[in-house]
Parts: sequence; structure tokens; C-alpha cells
Amino acid sequence: MFTGGGAGHRRRLLGELLGPGGPLHDRASVYAIDKHYFVAAKLVDLLLEERFNALGHDIVSNGVARQFALDLATEGPRALGRDGFDRLIATAVAFFSKKNRTGDQVTVDDLYAVIRESYAYARRRKAPQAKKAAEVLDMLRKTRPEAEDFARERPAEATPIGEHGLLDDTMDPFVAAVPTVILHASIRYGGKLQVLADDQRLLTDDKLEVLERGATAVGLVHGLIRGNHLQELARGRSVDHPSLQLADLVAGAGRVVARWHDGEDEPAGNDLHVVVAPLVDPDGLLMNERPEDFARIDTVRAKRR
Repeated sequence: MFTGGGAGHRRRLLGELLGPGGPLHDRASVYAIDKHYFVAAKLVDLLLEERFNALGHDIVSNGVARQFALDLATEGPRALGRDGFDRLIATAVAFFSKKNRTGDQVTVDDLYAVIRESYAYARRRKAPQAKKAAEVLDMLRKTRPEAEDFARERPAEATPIGEHGLLDDTMDPFVAAVPTVILHASIRYGGKLQVLADDQRLLTDDKLEVLERGATAVGLVHGLIRGNHLQELARGRSVDHPSLQLADLVAGAGRVVARWHDGEDEPAGNDLHVVVAPLVDPDGLLMNERPEDFARIDTVRAKRR
């Protein structure tokens, strides 16, 4: 839809749908996830947060956990070099992945060898930015017991939803995105929601129920909603539901604009950023970006690339 012959005309039509006065204006939003930040946050969540909790310290509600993740995600590339940072991220993803249930692909030893090497490299760098990443890596290299607990507690094979919850899907961004999108929509529109989700393999009925309960609990605890905000939650296929086809188009537009903002060569992002930037959810899983930032190229990120 966005490249090849006729793409310019299609992009203009989509821009008219999403722009002021268009039928989708103020009726669509884009929930964006920065995957490097997502993985850095998972390292903090699954290892550092567990360690601090055991010591009686809450590092989530005071924003410390988020700051650790930001320091690692933003300064990691400069502290380790692009290749070194990519190696750290790839090793973490592989360790926590469901494909590594039995630990035969990436062991605890493998993970901590990379964390130790990353820390040693960052510590030697003289750039002041490297110090922040080195401090987080220093804390991470002391969390081996937490990683061993994770490896021991995860199921050795695919299991029904139950005592293991969504532990198997730890590294899937859907687990973070779906309940948040539902919660934000309920706050934005009020009343009972009818939610139609694309028929992804991850989103079984059982898992959708777990995710929705999580969104409700967070909303109630923080006073964002007053009660159950969901009337119906269903899965469907885009061939049967035009609304999902529209959602695919909006998501595709969001992706190309995010890549353009990140400094990649994306002609579609150049054409669509003006109408897509206002649609970006300010509470997406991002570093320090605001919706208006997606209307320009981030020169710092582009330089790191």
C-alpha cells in the first residue's frame, strides 16, 4: 500500500482519511513500541525489579525502574557501540524467548557472559554518557539468581493459561500493548467498550481474558476507571471485518512514520508524518518521545544508526 507504483496516490488518500475533516480523524490512534527500549525495560523488570523487591525496595512507582531502562536504551549504543548493544539486546531476547524454554539456546551462563563483557566495555569508555549505561549493567551483572529463578520457573513446554500465566510470552510486545490500548480507549471514550482484536496466534481467548483483567486491575488501582469497562472482547479476521482492514492501514502508516522519525529512508513516512504524528498515543512504550516528535526526524537517533 505504501511503496511501488501508485503508492503516492494511495498515501494521499490515506492522509485525507486521517487528516482534519477526514472520516478517521480523531477516531484512530497509534500505539508505538520502541523495541530496544522494550527489551531494556524487560531486563529491568524481570531481573533488577525482582532483586530490589527482594530487598524491600519499590523501584516502579517512583520511576526509578523506568529511568534505568531509559539509561540503558538511550546510552547503551554509545557505551557499547552499535554492534555491542545489538548483541546485548539480541542475547536478552533469545534468553527470555519462548523458544528458549529449556535453556538449550541461550543459557544463564551465556546471558551473564554478555552482560559482564558489556559492563567491562562500557566502564572503559570515557564518554560521560557511557557511565549511566555502565551503572545499569553493573547492577544487572549481580542479578544472576533472578535469572536462574526465571529459567527454573518457566514451563519446559507450551502449557495452557494457568499457574504460569503469560510467562511464556514475556518478550511479545502484544502482552504490553493490548491491555494498555484497551484501557486508554476506555478512558478516552468512556462507557462500555466493544473490542475487536485481529486474530493473532498469541491472542487466544484465554490470553485475551488474562490481558483484559490486567488492564482492568491497573485502571481500578490507579483510579483511571470506576468499574469493568469492557462489554465485549472478540477476535476476528481482516477478510471479514473492514474495521480491521482500516486498523491495518493506520498501523502501517504508524510504522513507516516511526521508521522515518528514527532516521530511516521512508518516503511514505515523509508523506504521512503530518497526519500520523497527532495520532500517536502519548503513553506508548517509548523513550522520551512525545506525539509531536514524530513529525520530525530525530537527528540523534539517526546519527546512532
